[in-house]
Amino acid sequence: MKGTAGCIRNDLLRENAEGVGQVKLTEGTEIDDFLFLTMNGNCESFRSQLKRDFTAVIFLRHLGCGMSQLDMLKYRDAYHFLKNQGIEIMMVIQGTEAAVSERTAKMKIPYTVIADPDQALYEHFDIPSSDSMRNLVYGVSEEKLLEFEYYGIECQRFEGNELQLQATIVVDRKGQVVLSHYSENISDVPSPSELYQMLQAVPVRN
Repeated sequence: MKGTAGCIRNDLLRENAEGVGQVKLTEGTEIDDFLFLTMNGNCESFRSQLKRDFTAVIFLRHLGCGMSQLDMLKYRDAYHFLKNQGIEIMMVIQGTEAAVSERTAKMKIPYTVIADPDQALYEHFDIPSSDSMRNLVYGVSEEKLLEFEYYGIECQRFEGNELQLQATIVVDRKGQVVLSHYSENISDVPSPSELYQMLQAVPVRN
């Protein structure tokens, strides 16, 4: 899969999930299909992207968040290894299509990043926000904070919902959720190696 930056269209999401409301992505459920626009203006179906054994959809916070930048860069560096293991990576982040496109190009991101400025997917898939800034950063990973210097990351102004939490959802080729992790704080996203290890125990379904 070629790295692209796309944008959710709320009308397309509502049309595909009409009458469904919020859906929590728990293991064993099937993810609703949704449509997104690529940088080229093409309308793509999420289900049409499920070409590998597993597809991890990682919902991050916003482009100014240092932790979200770190997760994007770590998955960039591990992308080819994960791809060779049958694992595709997609990410969803708050931000305009133009901003996400510019930033992902600068960061040389090889996987698809979907811009969701109106938080349509966050809302539809019931990905919560923290109830306070204190709880958002409580228990933050010191190891991840030390990695900021290695990657030269600087936190920037927030964009959208600053209290938004993350989620890591992995589906198989048929769209069934095989791994569901809703984050508890700003650093609570599995690393590429942790994700790989967790998927070793999940049988591949063709």
